[in-house]
Amino acid sequence: QYTVVGGDNLWDISAKSEVYGNPYQWPLIYKQNSNQIEDADLIYPGQVLDIDNNPTSSDVDAAVRHARTRGSWSLGVVESSDRDYLAR
Repeated sequence: QYTVVGGDNLWDISAKSEVYGNPYQWPLIYKQNSNQIEDADLIYPGQVLDIDNNPTSSDVDAAVRHARTRGSWSLGVVESSDRDYLAR
């Protein structure tokens, strides 16, 4: 698990060596916590996020592919590509 602190975002959390060590894997956190993260661009201090410590290679590939093709961040708007990613 990871507890969000002020200034955190999924990209930076995913990049931490104790999480994935790769910022492009942030969609794994988003999907794992979709019950509490509506918009991937908005997380809040104090949220406790579950971290999948053993994702499959196909899950990692899908996450990285989504992160690389998602487009720019936009607060308050849930991108359709994010909805599509969660539906997989």
